[in-house]
Amino acid sequence: MDKVSLTASMRSNLLSLQNISRQVDSTQNRLSTGKKVNSAIDNPSSYYTARSLSNRASDLGALLDSMGQAVSTIKAATTSLETAADFLEQASAVATQALESGGVAGATPDDPIYIPQPSGISDDAAIRDTSLFDGEANTQAMIDQIGADALAATAANQFYAPGTSKNDANFGQGTWYLPAIGELMEMYGIDAANMTGGSGTTGANGENKTAINDALTTLKGLGVDCAALANGYYWSSSEYNSNDSWSLNMNSGARDSTFKRGYNYVRCFQLLENKFNPKDVASAPQIGDVMYSDLSYGSADDYDGSKTAVGIVTWVSEDGKSAKIVNLKDLRFSSSNTVGNFNPDDPYNSSSSHTQHTTSAKYNEDVTGIDNYDNNQFLAAFQEAVAESAGEAAALADTTDKTYDASQYQTILSQYDSLIKDAGYKGVNLLQEQDLKVTFNEGRTAWLDVLGKDASSAALGLTTLEWNSKADVEKSIEELTNAMNQIRSMSSELGSYYNIVLSRQDFTENLINVLEEGADKLTLADMNEESANMLALQTRQQLATNSLSLASQAAQSILRLF
Repeated sequence: MDKVSLTASMRSNLLSLQNISRQVDSTQNRLSTGKKVNSAIDNPSSYYTARSLSNRASDLGALLDSMGQAVSTIKAATTSLETAADFLEQASAVATQALESGGVAGATPDDPIYIPQPSGISDDAAIRDTSLFDGEANTQAMIDQIGADALAATAANQFYAPGTSKNDANFGQGTWYLPAIGELMEMYGIDAANMTGGSGTTGANGENKTAINDALTTLKGLGVDCAALANGYYWSSSEYNSNDSWSLNMNSGARDSTFKRGYNYVRCFQLLENKFNPKDVASAPQIGDVMYSDLSYGSADDYDGSKTAVGIVTWVSEDGKSAKIVNLKDLRFSSSNTVGNFNPDDPYNSSSSHTQHTTSAKYNEDVTGIDNYDNNQFLAAFQEAVAESAGEAAALADTTDKTYDASQYQTILSQYDSLIKDAGYKGVNLLQEQDLKVTFNEGRTAWLDVLGKDASSAALGLTTLEWNSKADVEKSIEELTNAMNQIRSMSSELGSYYNIVLSRQDFTENLINVLEEGADKLTLADMNEESANMLALQTRQQLATNSLSLASQAAQSILRLF
């Protein structure tokens, strides 16, 4: 079939009409979708840029949900802490009321709180206030002022029990000290009532020394590296005057002032304060008991080699909760009079068994913080301290013959712990040491680790649950005060985390809006403009149709000739 030929005018109008139709279709598509870029064909650069922005906005939207959950997790913890603080305030009120009520009288020697004073031992509540009995404070005062020239004190401070480590919390370096003269006298055995002078042997009975040496001899026979107390003078950290320190002859119990440049034996002491909680006389530490590195204790006769022995008990407090121990062997030194003469890593095997109290360079320095006592002052101060201690013991007996009802207190703490356990949100409990990681960007290069805390009553130190004495109630009140401070600190820390996450959440929301707005600017059509375009195209389409009709009329005029 032959092709129909169109006139130039008809062809031109037809092409124009086709072009207008395509534009109408495109405009109609924009009006129906609202976008001027619907695919990469429309505008590759704008399409892929907008797609990238939209994808990032979508990723951040997912992270925004995660931030919202993190905010809820932190709010759950902070809300719980607010209620927990109320519980602790209630517990404090109960303890205070119990203290004010005076407890219930009628405790007997069969009650767990009744622990009679071991023979020959006095309570240290008042005694430790004097330089005659507080070797720990004396040792620190010498080290602070004289430093390494205080040979005996420095060696005691550097000592750590063989079989333990330097950093051991109970028996490492810094936990031992050079004993005061009163502590040496207690280790030997003293009857203060029979003392008639500061120096000399009056009042000394040797009972405790016998029990301690028996234990050391037994341990040595069982293969432990130890030795009985030597029959010679031992240095104390108490001062007679600037040139002389008090020392004790372990052979006779004689107390004497000794020139600081003299040479004496050295043993280390340690105070284990509030480390024990005996329920009866039999379970309390006893003088001559072996102390082990796990803070257990017992008779040397029961030693089986399964534990590390670190010392021998020399003194026990009235309530049986505290004890003093002496190390197992005399310290040894590389020389008797030079700085650095003690090796804490090998404390028992150097050549010299004696050392000066203080080097010749500092022997006459009067240590601030250590009172000086001559013979008369020594006797008066010692007897006064013992008398004050007896008064403290009597006062303690007056309070320990009462028990206190702790059931309500225990109930509150039980509810407190239950509350802490219920503080979780979607499996994360920040008050039970569970951490939370909050991611802030899609590349996971910015995040916040919300560190959980252990807010249980035990972790806060609320461990005194039985009120067998006034001291126990006072201890609970002290523990509650510390616990409240810890709760406030936790709340402050969680509040800081909360504000950080909220700030990032607001930023992310704003950033998502910016990204979506930017994507829209690249792809969305201007509806007003597109509507105007459609009207213009429809007009052009009508005109093109009319023009095509006029062009076809020339051909139709030929038909009139027939």
